[in-house]
Amino acid sequence: MLRIKLISLILCMLVLSSCATKVESIDQESEVALQEKQGYLLLAVDTNRSLQEIILTGTKRIALSEKDLKSGSNYILVPLPVGQYEISKVTFNNYAYLKDFEDDIWAFTVEENKINYAGHLKMNSYVVWYYVASRMSLNNNSSIALEFMEDKFSNILLNHPMTYSGPGEENFFELINSQPAKKDSE
Repeated sequence: MLRIKLISLILCMLVLSSCATKVESIDQESEVALQEKQGYLLLAVDTNRSLQEIILTGTKRIALSEKDLKSGSNYILVPLPVGQYEISKVTFNNYAYLKDFEDDIWAFTVEENKINYAGHLKMNSYVVWYYVASRMSLNNNSSIALEFMEDKFSNILLNHPMTYSGPGEENFFELINSQPAKKDSE
């Protein structure tokens, strides 16, 4: 009897520890103070249908909520623990989801005290005969992401450098930061 209770307890602990932490994006112009060993994740989601959640796995298992994943183009800015992450599951509703994200193109890094731009997750769904198909990609649109941050979160951008953390190599933000500031009189 004791053995059954112990096994039940262990199974309950495993189930609870595997649950994803739900996070919500930061509201416009409100800065959420970063804790030690945290950075901001900036992810753009461009889709023609509403999504229920996006699961990120890695240093911590994170669920981006339905509130942030409406149809259209949306930016999600959230504080996350420093580390390696990847998109592991995209859920459309209780019955439909995608979870074959095994390539490195779905991975990104969160660095401490930085705004880590992971890319634009673009997803288009379309009807093919009698079923719905989806095409997904994670694209680098650093200049558009920088414009978004300047427009909506200038206070955070002022205090934290922005970096590209998605797949591939990119030095756009380093190039922008190395340019001397323009004088207002010019």
